[in-house]
Amino acid sequence: MNIAATNWPSLFGLAFMAMVFLQSGFDKLTNYKREMAWIRQKFARSFLHDYVAPLFFILSISEVLSGLLSAGGFFQILFTCCSNYAIYGAWASTLTMLMLIFGLRFTKDYTGAASLIPYFIACILTLYFLLDRASAFTCNA
Repeated sequence: MNIAATNWPSLFGLAFMAMVFLQSGFDKLTNYKREMAWIRQKFARSFLHDYVAPLFFILSISEVLSGLLSAGGFFQILFTCCSNYAIYGAWASTLTMLMLIFGLRFTKDYTGAASLIPYFIACILTLYFLLDRASAFTCNA
């Protein structure tokens, strides 16, 4: 385990994204009825009201996938200094965060959308650190 000091920002960002998205995704899946009722109420006056269930499913899967890829990338960098899963996790997390922000903006919950901006910035910075250091991560195939 030879981790350069320049890899730590990526590792912290991946750990953060793994915690955020795994907790949120699994919370949506374990408290499905309560979460679905809240989402349906949020989208009650929009043309997306009829599509809430499939969109909720896509969002839940996206969050869990983002968390799993971020966690996998964390351990992949830690033990192999390879960053494939980490980059996929950072991309997935950034796209998932955009989905969340879009949904909140669409329902005119501007305060809720604004509260996600620090999370979005963390995703972007992690992606930047990973892509900036991509040549430093070598996969042992």
